[in-house]
Amino acid sequence: MNRLRRFLLLVLAIVALICIAYGVWCAFAWALSWIMAQKSQIAAAIIAFTGTVIAGIGAVIISQQRSKAREIAESHRTKKIELYSTFITKMIEILRKHRGADSAMLEDSKEIEEFFYNFTAEVVLWGSPGVLRHYATFRHLGQNRNPNVIIIMDDIMQAMRKDLGLSNRGLSRGDLMKMFLTDPDSLNKLLTNHS
Repeated sequence: MNRLRRFLLLVLAIVALICIAYGVWCAFAWALSWIMAQKSQIAAAIIAFTGTVIAGIGAVIISQQRSKAREIAESHRTKKIELYSTFITKMIEILRKHRGADSAMLEDSKEIEEFFYNFTAEVVLWGSPGVLRHYATFRHLGQNRNPNVIIIMDDIMQAMRKDLGLSNRGLSRGDLMKMFLTDPDSLNKLLTNHS
């Protein structure tokens, strides 16, 4: 019974849409033929007026959409800054703690695991698609103890900067991470091998 009711509602909605579209088409055709029946100067004035009104309405709608998108981005910016700053601080802390240690020999820390669970839950809600994509790669490489994880950390930081509206122009891949490393040339070797 419910299927029949849904089917009838769907058919009714389609018929209503077709009727509305036909009515709009008939009104447009009538208005166009009426305008063409007028003197050329009057027709030109009507067309210019209509074009101006439509362009004005379109400009207002686009302006409101951009304004709303800007407001939403601004309201999220504070939370994103806090979240991204926490991530970068934690990653640098991990790098400093384990400087010179063989990454394959590092023990899994319960604190680090807890941080990643919490960060993942937050970044899923607040991160941009670019940040999420790089973060997923970072998690995959990190679990496999891949040395290229440091390159992906740079990709994440650049995606975070972009998400916050900052420019990455002039920055190459790895430039941000080199600022935190005591041996930036080691990252150059990784970048060369990664390419």
